[in-house]
Amino acid sequence: MGGTTAAHAADPPGGGGQPIIGGHNATETYSWMVSLSNGCGGSLVASQWIVTANHCGSASQGRIGSTSKNSGGEVGQIDRRVTRPGTDLTLMHLRTPARSAPVKMAQSNPAANTPVRLLGFGCMSWPGCRTATTLQEIDLTVLPSSACYAGGGTANDVCVSGDRTHSACHGDSGGPAVVGTRGDWTLVGETHGPGDNRGECATSTLYTGIAPYLSWINQQIGS
Repeated sequence: MGGTTAAHAADPPGGGGQPIIGGHNATETYSWMVSLSNGCGGSLVASQWIVTANHCGSASQGRIGSTSKNSGGEVGQIDRRVTRPGTDLTLMHLRTPARSAPVKMAQSNPAANTPVRLLGFGCMSWPGCRTATTLQEIDLTVLPSSACYAGGGTANDVCVSGDRTHSACHGDSGGPAVVGTRGDWTLVGETHGPGDNRGECATSTLYTGIAPYLSWINQQIGS
Protein backbone atom coordinates (compact mmCIF):
# COMPACT_ATOMS: atom_id res chain seq x y z
CA MET A 1 0.00 0.00 0.00
CA GLY A 2 3.06 2.14 -0.04
CA GLY A 3 1.91 4.64 2.54
CA THR A 4 -1.40 5.45 0.83
CA THR A 5 -4.67 5.14 2.70
CA ALA A 6 -6.73 1.99 2.25
CA ALA A 7 -9.42 3.82 0.32
CA HIS A 8 -7.03 5.35 -2.18
CA ALA A 9 -4.87 2.26 -2.49
CA ALA A 10 -7.93 0.52 -3.88
CA ASP A 11 -8.55 3.11 -6.57
CA PRO A 12 -7.94 1.63 -10.03
CA PRO A 13 -6.54 3.31 -13.06
CA GLY A 14 -9.61 5.24 -14.22
CA GLY A 15 -12.04 4.63 -11.44
CA GLY A 16 -12.93 1.49 -9.47
CA GLY A 17 -11.00 -0.46 -6.81
CA GLN A 18 -10.37 -4.04 -5.75
CA PRO A 19 -10.83 -7.21 -8.00
CA ILE A 20 -9.60 -10.80 -8.15
CA ILE A 21 -6.11 -12.33 -8.53
CA GLY A 22 -5.92 -16.11 -8.72
CA GLY A 23 -9.64 -16.63 -9.15
CA HIS A 24 -11.55 -18.23 -12.01
CA ASN A 25 -14.60 -17.57 -14.17
CA ALA A 26 -17.83 -17.42 -12.19
CA THR A 27 -19.40 -20.84 -11.66
CA GLU A 28 -22.93 -19.44 -11.51
CA THR A 29 -24.90 -16.33 -12.39
CA TYR A 30 -25.31 -14.02 -9.41
CA SER A 31 -28.57 -12.14 -9.96
CA TRP A 32 -27.47 -9.38 -7.56
CA MET A 33 -23.90 -8.76 -8.81
CA VAL A 34 -23.49 -5.25 -10.22
CA SER A 35 -20.83 -3.85 -12.55
CA LEU A 36 -20.95 -0.07 -12.19
CA SER A 37 -20.20 2.34 -15.03
CA ASN A 38 -17.38 3.95 -13.02
CA GLY A 39 -15.38 0.71 -12.88
CA CYS A 40 -16.49 -0.40 -9.41
CA GLY A 41 -18.57 -3.33 -8.26
CA GLY A 42 -21.72 -3.42 -6.17
CA SER A 43 -24.50 -5.63 -4.85
CA LEU A 44 -28.24 -5.29 -5.40
CA VAL A 45 -29.79 -5.43 -1.91
CA ALA A 46 -33.33 -4.25 -2.81
CA SER A 47 -35.15 -3.67 -6.09
CA GLN A 48 -33.93 -0.06 -6.28
CA TRP A 49 -30.79 -0.08 -4.12
CA ILE A 50 -27.15 -1.06 -4.66
CA VAL A 51 -24.52 -1.33 -1.92
CA THR A 52 -21.06 -0.13 -2.96
CA ALA A 53 -18.06 1.90 -1.71
CA ASN A 54 -18.13 5.63 -1.08
CA HIS A 55 -14.59 6.07 -2.46
CA CYS A 56 -15.84 4.84 -5.83
CA GLY A 57 -17.62 8.16 -6.31
CA SER A 58 -20.66 8.44 -8.55
CA ALA A 59 -21.85 6.14 -11.33
CA SER A 60 -24.50 6.74 -13.98
CA GLN A 61 -25.62 3.14 -14.35
CA GLY A 62 -25.02 -0.45 -13.32
CA ARG A 63 -25.21 -3.77 -15.17
CA ILE A 64 -27.01 -6.21 -12.89
CA GLY A 65 -26.99 -10.01 -12.87
CA SER A 66 -24.52 -10.77 -15.64
CA THR A 67 -21.23 -12.67 -15.68
CA SER A 68 -20.14 -10.43 -18.59
CA LYS A 69 -18.92 -6.91 -17.90
CA ASN A 70 -20.19 -5.60 -21.22
CA SER A 71 -23.38 -7.51 -22.03
CA GLY A 72 -26.28 -9.46 -20.56
CA GLY A 73 -28.28 -8.97 -17.40
CA GLU A 74 -30.15 -5.68 -17.08
CA VAL A 75 -28.86 -2.12 -17.03
CA GLY A 76 -30.26 0.21 -14.38
CA GLN A 77 -29.90 4.00 -14.32
CA ILE A 78 -28.64 5.50 -11.03
CA ASP A 79 -30.24 8.77 -9.95
CA ARG A 80 -28.78 9.39 -6.47
CA ARG A 81 -26.50 8.08 -3.73
CA VAL A 82 -26.52 8.10 0.06
CA THR A 83 -23.39 7.60 2.18
CA ARG A 84 -23.14 6.47 5.79
CA PRO A 85 -21.07 9.23 7.48
CA GLY A 86 -17.65 8.12 8.66
CA THR A 87 -17.61 4.96 6.56
CA ASP A 88 -16.82 3.80 3.03
CA LEU A 89 -20.39 2.49 2.68
CA THR A 90 -22.63 4.03 0.01
CA LEU A 91 -26.07 3.16 -1.33
CA MET A 92 -26.92 3.94 -4.96
CA HIS A 93 -30.58 4.33 -5.93
CA LEU A 94 -31.96 3.02 -9.22
CA ARG A 95 -34.43 5.20 -11.10
CA THR A 96 -36.68 2.19 -11.76
CA PRO A 97 -36.87 -1.15 -9.91
CA ALA A 98 -34.63 -3.97 -11.11
CA ARG A 99 -36.17 -7.30 -12.06
CA SER A 100 -33.20 -9.22 -10.67
CA ALA A 101 -33.39 -10.88 -7.26
CA PRO A 102 -31.42 -9.02 -4.54
CA VAL A 103 -28.93 -10.64 -2.19
CA LYS A 104 -29.65 -11.21 1.49
CA MET A 105 -27.71 -9.06 3.96
CA ALA A 106 -25.87 -10.47 6.96
CA GLN A 107 -27.27 -10.06 10.46
CA SER A 108 -23.81 -10.44 12.01
CA ASN A 109 -20.23 -10.40 10.77
CA PRO A 110 -18.84 -13.87 9.98
CA ALA A 111 -16.46 -15.41 12.50
CA ALA A 112 -12.77 -15.93 11.78
CA ASN A 113 -12.07 -19.04 9.66
CA THR A 114 -15.45 -18.81 7.88
CA PRO A 115 -15.17 -19.58 4.13
CA VAL A 116 -15.97 -16.47 2.06
CA ARG A 117 -16.33 -15.81 -1.67
CA LEU A 118 -15.11 -12.64 -3.39
CA LEU A 119 -16.47 -11.52 -6.78
CA GLY A 120 -15.15 -8.93 -9.21
CA PHE A 121 -14.32 -7.77 -12.73
CA GLY A 122 -10.97 -6.17 -11.85
CA CYS A 123 -7.28 -7.02 -12.37
CA MET A 124 -6.48 -10.71 -12.58
CA SER A 125 -2.74 -10.03 -12.20
CA TRP A 126 -0.53 -7.49 -10.44
CA PRO A 127 1.71 -5.78 -11.27
CA GLY A 128 0.76 -5.61 -14.92
CA CYS A 129 -3.01 -5.44 -14.61
CA ARG A 130 -5.01 -7.72 -16.89
CA THR A 131 -8.65 -6.75 -16.44
CA ALA A 132 -11.45 -9.32 -16.46
CA THR A 133 -14.40 -9.10 -18.84
CA THR A 134 -15.90 -12.28 -17.37
CA LEU A 135 -16.85 -12.18 -13.69
CA GLN A 136 -14.17 -13.73 -11.48
CA GLU A 137 -14.69 -15.49 -8.17
CA ILE A 138 -12.35 -16.80 -5.51
CA ASP A 139 -12.97 -18.63 -2.25
CA LEU A 140 -10.86 -17.43 0.67
CA THR A 141 -11.18 -17.24 4.48
CA VAL A 142 -12.31 -14.65 7.00
CA LEU A 143 -9.50 -13.52 9.31
CA PRO A 144 -9.84 -11.85 12.72
CA SER A 145 -10.75 -8.21 12.08
CA SER A 146 -7.53 -7.17 13.83
CA ALA A 147 -5.55 -8.67 10.94
CA CYS A 148 -6.70 -5.73 8.79
CA TYR A 149 -6.17 -2.95 11.33
CA ALA A 150 -2.97 -1.93 9.51
CA GLY A 151 -5.13 -1.13 6.48
CA GLY A 152 -7.47 1.06 8.50
CA GLY A 153 -9.92 -1.65 9.52
CA THR A 154 -12.01 -1.73 12.68
CA ALA A 155 -14.05 -4.33 14.55
CA ASN A 156 -16.99 -3.42 12.29
CA ASP A 157 -15.13 -4.63 9.20
CA VAL A 158 -14.56 -8.03 7.61
CA CYS A 159 -10.94 -8.99 6.95
CA VAL A 160 -10.33 -11.56 4.21
CA SER A 161 -7.21 -13.67 3.68
CA GLY A 162 -4.95 -13.24 0.67
CA ASP A 163 -1.44 -13.60 -0.69
CA ARG A 164 0.50 -12.76 -3.83
CA THR A 165 -1.41 -15.26 -5.95
CA HIS A 166 -4.85 -15.18 -4.29
CA SER A 167 -6.30 -11.76 -3.56
CA ALA A 168 -8.59 -8.88 -4.35
CA CYS A 169 -6.89 -6.09 -6.37
CA HIS A 170 -7.58 -2.97 -8.52
CA GLY A 171 -10.92 -2.80 -10.31
CA ASP A 172 -13.79 -3.85 -8.06
CA SER A 173 -14.04 -1.66 -4.98
CA GLY A 174 -17.54 -1.78 -3.60
CA GLY A 175 -17.97 -5.34 -4.81
CA PRO A 176 -19.21 -8.19 -2.62
CA ALA A 177 -17.84 -10.63 -0.11
CA VAL A 178 -20.46 -13.34 0.43
CA VAL A 179 -20.96 -16.48 2.49
CA GLY A 180 -23.23 -19.40 1.71
CA THR A 181 -23.65 -21.99 -1.01
CA ARG A 182 -24.63 -22.08 -4.66
CA GLY A 183 -27.78 -20.06 -5.25
CA ASP A 184 -28.04 -19.08 -1.56
CA TRP A 185 -25.62 -16.30 -0.70
CA THR A 186 -25.50 -13.65 2.03
CA LEU A 187 -23.66 -10.34 1.64
CA VAL A 188 -21.20 -9.79 4.50
CA GLY A 189 -19.03 -6.97 3.15
CA GLU A 190 -18.23 -4.49 0.39
CA THR A 191 -14.64 -4.05 -0.82
CA HIS A 192 -12.87 -1.12 0.83
CA GLY A 193 -9.15 -1.68 0.20
CA PRO A 194 -6.03 -3.64 1.11
CA GLY A 195 -5.80 -5.03 4.60
CA ASP A 196 -2.24 -3.89 5.31
CA ASN A 197 0.51 -1.62 4.07
CA ARG A 198 2.64 -4.15 2.18
CA GLY A 199 1.33 -3.50 -1.32
CA GLU A 200 -1.60 -2.36 -3.43
CA CYS A 201 -2.77 -5.88 -4.26
CA ALA A 202 -1.80 -9.47 -3.49
CA THR A 203 -2.53 -9.17 0.21
CA SER A 204 -5.41 -9.46 2.66
CA THR A 205 -8.46 -7.33 1.79
CA LEU A 206 -10.52 -5.07 4.01
CA TYR A 207 -14.30 -5.20 3.54
CA THR A 208 -16.72 -2.77 5.17
CA GLY A 209 -19.01 -5.01 7.21
CA ILE A 210 -22.69 -5.01 6.26
CA ALA A 211 -24.15 -6.26 9.56
CA PRO A 212 -23.00 -3.34 11.76
CA TYR A 213 -24.80 -0.92 9.43
CA LEU A 214 -27.84 -3.06 8.63
CA SER A 215 -30.27 -0.86 10.55
CA TRP A 216 -29.03 2.22 8.69
CA ILE A 217 -29.25 0.42 5.33
CA ASN A 218 -32.79 -0.76 6.02
CA GLN A 219 -33.78 2.74 7.11
CA GLN A 220 -32.53 4.16 3.80
CA ILE A 221 -34.13 1.54 1.59
CA GLY A 222 -37.39 1.61 3.51
CA SER A 223 -37.52 -1.97 4.77
